Amino acid sequence: MNYISGGYYIVSPIKRDDYMDKTILPETILSASECLCDFYPEVNILWGGSAKNKKSYAKELKLSKEKFVQMEKWVEENFEQKKNQFPQLFTTVNLAKEFSKMFLSHMNDIRIIGIGLPENLVEEFLEEEETLTKPDNERYGIETLLLNKTKLETEVTLIKGYEVLGFEFGKFHSYICNSLEKDYKKECSFSLNENGFISTLDMALDCCIYSNDEELGTEPVLWLPWVICEYEL
Repeated sequence: MNYISGGYYIVSPIKRDDYMDKTILPETILSASECLCDFYPEVNILWGGSAKNKKSYAKELKLSKEKFVQMEKWVEENFEQKKNQFPQLFTTVNLAKEFSKMFLSHMNDIRIIGIGLPENLVEEFLEEEETLTKPDNERYGIETLLLNKTKLETEVTLIKGYEVLGFEFGKFHSYICNSLEKDYKKECSFSLNENGFISTLDMALDCCIYSNDEELGTEPVLWLPWVICEYEL
């Protein structure tokens, strides 16, 4: 199976929330959705944040003023070279590792993940987002990667499983933040593997068919099965 890259991300997992079904979901949740997990860096703060918000973010990241300014410069330079894409997408694993090593190595619980869409579903995604009719400067980074058919850097040992995700305004919703795990358990052949992700592509596809039912009341997005890989820091 060929997977086309949706980018690489630096993420902090979360503890399972009270609204999540503890009989289905693991205690620690790792997701490609910013509805659930924190992603780094937060470019909206770096580019448009007030001095107060930047100071607060530097404190959150435990970075000195000098190191924070260095991080801002690194992000700006890499965005100019299109190595980073809006909002928090790294185009290669090595770039994510470089950022993590330079600015986040002191943080205990961060992960580098990559997401990929099965190649035969790429066209459906691009059509849904009307990517082909957009000017280059109006495309999100993930659209550019998919349009260029950039392959996900993956090996079998790196694949954690699949997550049902819906794309909107450059970010993802997850089936988890819609509490769909309960419906999947009833309506689909659904189970999670030891990594906390959907076990097989076929199972994830079944869940997507269910999620895309307009009468269900989820966000009006196209739900697709994305493979999730994790990389060593």
